[in-house]
Amino acid sequence: MYEYIPIFNLLKSLEKLIYKTVLSFLNKHNVLTDEQNGFRDNKSIYMATQTFMEDIQRVMDNRLLVMGIFFNLTKDYDVINHNTLLAKLDHYGLRGTINSWISSNLSH
Repeated sequence: MYEYIPIFNLLKSLEKLIYKTVLSFLNKHNVLTDEQNGFRDNKSIYMATQTFMEDIQRVMDNRLLVMGIFFNLTKDYDVINHNTLLAKLDHYGLRGTINSWISSNLSH
């Protein structure tokens, strides 16, 4: 009988390798903006929240109105159009094997 845990560990290691490769590529080519906080080193939801609050305070200090619209994107990969995502990755230069791996991961 096959051992499930070693396969799972192998897949997690592969996932981390792909993550690091894609993130390195995006950073190298300046695809992500400074405002992108998720899944980045030295960035966090706390930093995003602090920046958001400082922006609100700055606007209020200038006696302007503030309005917020919020979206819950916790299941965003469940509803995203995979073909559009893959096309965007291709547009930004993530082609070939890495794009095929991501496509396979999204379809399975």
